[in-house]
Amino acid sequence: MSSLTPREKRKLEDLFGMNSGYVLDFSNNTFARFFEEEVGRNIYGGAYEENGSSKANHLRSFWTREGDALVGQAINGLLEHCRDTGNPALERQSLFKECELIAARLAQAKEVPDVEALEGDTQDFQKVAKAARECFNRNEPEQGLDRLHTFLVKFLRMLCERHGIPKDRTVPLGGLMGAYVKRIKEEGLLTSQMAEHILKATITVFGQFDHVRNNHSMAHDNPVLAYDEALLIASNVTSTVRFIKACEQQWEALERSRRADADRQDLDIPF
Repeated sequence: MSSLTPREKRKLEDLFGMNSGYVLDFSNNTFARFFEEEVGRNIYGGAYEENGSSKANHLRSFWTREGDALVGQAINGLLEHCRDTGNPALERQSLFKECELIAARLAQAKEVPDVEALEGDTQDFQKVAKAARECFNRNEPEQGLDRLHTFLVKFLRMLCERHGIPKDRTVPLGGLMGAYVKRIKEEGLLTSQMAEHILKATITVFGQFDHVRNNHSMAHDNPVLAYDEALLIASNVTSTVRFIKACEQQWEALERSRRADADRQDLDIPF
């Protein structure tokens, strides 16, 4: 979710002529091509339809669903389109300049990588993941650390259960990660020493996350971390979660193959 304020949205809608349902002089085809080329998104792919089917409503949904950096990039592209085509919006110089400043503010955002990896398969899991994603999409990593910690605890406990690793609810994050790394190494899911070393280093990193959550996040009345430090921590965690999910997909494929082999062997047994 972008951090566009209602006042900023009104200015952009005014400049782009969105009250009519249109956006500038775009047709459906040129609007779709603009988003594909400018930000790599399929604006008509179904993700941006909750507000209605018009181009203006698709753009409003895009502003709501995407983070600051991507929204700023799209707005910059729309302003550049005005310059390239000599659109009448250029004549509204004061408003055009204000919209340029809005785009510049959004474009300065530093996105947390792999934030889309924060998702779960149960209702509680989904709520925690969504809360963390929304903080990062608003470019507020310092506010998202507490929610990210909760997600990570649930995520690692679920992985330990899936791989038959005994777990106690008092085991800290570092202990959960250590048990998981040991198990996936035994299962042959790590093929390089470098990946193994990185994950072993993450055991220590996750161990420190407990301290950060308790003493430097909004979980309690704490002095919160500075923006860039929170961004570093969040980025490290989300990238690790993405890699772990890739390992889990590999493990699930191996398990399906083993079960299929076992079923074939059972069919070959004479009665």
